[in-house]
Amino acid sequence: MVSNNVGKGPIYVTGADGQKGSAIVNQLLELPKKYKHIVNYPIYAAVPTSSTAHAQSLEKNGATVIAVNLLDHQATVRALQGVAKLCLVVDPLSTRLTRDNIFDYAKRYIDCAIEANVNHIVFLSPFSPLLVSPPTSPQPQTTIQDDPTNLFRTQFGMIETYLRSRFTNGRGITVLYYPGLLHQHLVVFGNYIRKHNAFPLPSTLLENTVESSNLLDIARATATVLYSPTSRFANNDYRITGPQLLTLQEVSARVLSGLKKDHTIDGMDVQNLTNVLRESVGNDEHVQFLMEMWGLQRKLGGRRFEVTRDLEALTGQSGKTLNEFFEDQHVIDSFMAPTQPFLLAAQNI
Repeated sequence: MVSNNVGKGPIYVTGADGQKGSAIVNQLLELPKKYKHIVNYPIYAAVPTSSTAHAQSLEKNGATVIAVNLLDHQATVRALQGVAKLCLVVDPLSTRLTRDNIFDYAKRYIDCAIEANVNHIVFLSPFSPLLVSPPTSPQPQTTIQDDPTNLFRTQFGMIETYLRSRFTNGRGITVLYYPGLLHQHLVVFGNYIRKHNAFPLPSTLLENTVESSNLLDIARATATVLYSPTSRFANNDYRITGPQLLTLQEVSARVLSGLKKDHTIDGMDVQNLTNVLRESVGNDEHVQFLMEMWGLQRKLGGRRFEVTRDLEALTGQSGKTLNEFFEDQHVIDSFMAPTQPFLLAAQNI
C-alpha cells in the first residue's frame, strides 16, 4: 500500500528538448501559479545539452535544466537521487531517438530510477494496447505491411512491459496513452496546403476513424498526475482522447475550414502520402512514427477507437476539439508559414 505522503518532492521530466517534454515542463511550472494549493516542487528538465536557446528558455521559466548523458549510468543515478517522480517521455520526433534505440533509452532511465529510489514513474505512450477481439472498423489491405518487430508500436510495448516487470516493490506506475493524432502534428501538412490548396489523404482510407487530442491537454493531464499523491494515480492506466472521433475526411474538412479554405482533398495512395510527409518533415523515422500513430502504416487487428472521459477525470475539463484548435491565430499562422524543422514547427501551438 502506497502512503499518501510518498511521491511528494522534485519531478524529473525526460525528453525536455522535444515538443512533448517541453510542454509538460511548462505545464508543471504554470500549475502552481494558477492553483495556490499546489506545492511548487523543483522541476528538473532533462536535455542532451543545456547550451541551446530552448534549454535556456526552460531555465528562464523556472525549470532546473539538467544535461544528461545516459551512457554515464552513475551520473544519471545521481541526477535522479532525491527525485520523487519521473515523467518518462520517449519522443520519436526527437532527432536522437529511432526505432533502434528508444527501448534502450527508456530502459536506462528505468534502471537508473530504480537505483535512485524514485517512487513513481509516469510513462507516456502513443500506442494503447491492441485488443484480442476484431477491430471496430475495417482495416483495408492497401496499408503498408511491415515487420512487426520494426515498428514504434512494438518498441513502446516492450518499454511498457519492461517497466511493469522491473518497477515493483511498492513503487507506483501510471501509464498515459494518447492514441491517434495530435492537433499539433497536423502542421506537417502546412506546406502542401499552401502550395495546392488541398489536403493530401489516401483515397481508399477516407472513412478510416482516428482518435485525436491536443498536446496541451495531454501535458495538463500529465502535470496533474505528477503533482498528485502517488496513491491517487499509481498503478492505473489512462487513455487520453479529445471529445471527438473523426474520419480522416472529417479531419481534413476541419483543418481546411480552420484555415478558411474550401474543402478539397488530393487523393493518393499511401506511398505517395508518405512521400508528401517525407518532403515536409525530412526524416524517415519521423514519417514512420506519424504514419503509425495515424493507423496508416500497416493493418492492425483488434484496434479500438473510442472517446474516453479520462482527461476529464484527471483534470476536471474536457479536451479541446480540432475546431477550437484553429480559433487561435498563432495556429493558423504556423500552418500558412513555411514549415520549420519538425521539433520547432509547432512548439508554441
